[in-house]
Amino acid sequence: MEPHPGSVDTLRTLERHMAPGWPIAPNDQWERFGFLGVFADYACNSLGGDLLEIGVGESSVYLSRVAAKYQRRLFHCDISPSKIINPMSVPGYLSAAEEITYFEDRDPTPSSFTRVVCFAGASDDLFKRVPIPDLALSFIDGDHLYDQARKDFWHCWERTLDHGFIVLHDTFPPNQDWTDENHCGEVYRLRRELEENSRMDCLTLTRGTAIGVGLTIVRKRPLIREPYQ
Repeated sequence: MEPHPGSVDTLRTLERHMAPGWPIAPNDQWERFGFLGVFADYACNSLGGDLLEIGVGESSVYLSRVAAKYQRRLFHCDISPSKIINPMSVPGYLSAAEEITYFEDRDPTPSSFTRVVCFAGASDDLFKRVPIPDLALSFIDGDHLYDQARKDFWHCWERTLDHGFIVLHDTFPPNQDWTDENHCGEVYRLRRELEENSRMDCLTLTRGTAIGVGLTIVRKRPLIREPYQ
């Protein structure tokens, strides 16, 4: 059977838009944070607003590239300075150095900020010290205690656009052993609480992405949208 010309054209068109191996890790496939990269791209493509993450790590690579693609502001926060300083030394891990304002909790607050802000300190202090505008997507993977995860969520919620997203990691521990602070902690308690909240839609991916410990996507419903209330 001869290849269908229209189908060949469609495939070639799609291939031109596919970066090799992106966003899927060559060995781990979807088991890492590729989905977060895809979803952050969707959020930026469909919404205005910026990106924020609490807890710097693999997720930072994806969010940095999406923020650069759409020229959105990006806020990174981690309690450990080394979690930010070490990746900054590796080209392609975070944004270009000239785009980054880096400061620590012991430093004075900068008088101005570049497109990317990296803050080494507690997330509570980030929200106090940095003017964070409307957010299209936030990723929360910081302190895994329930109280702190809850505070991080509501800080992000206040700044999230209607139809914007907050994504939480570690929301579906595989067993009781994983609920200690050094693994998933108590974020699953927050997930169960949010699932009962009528102001938001929640979907939890339980397997096959983000190291298989749960990735919960929360959409902020608009306050006034009568056909959908």
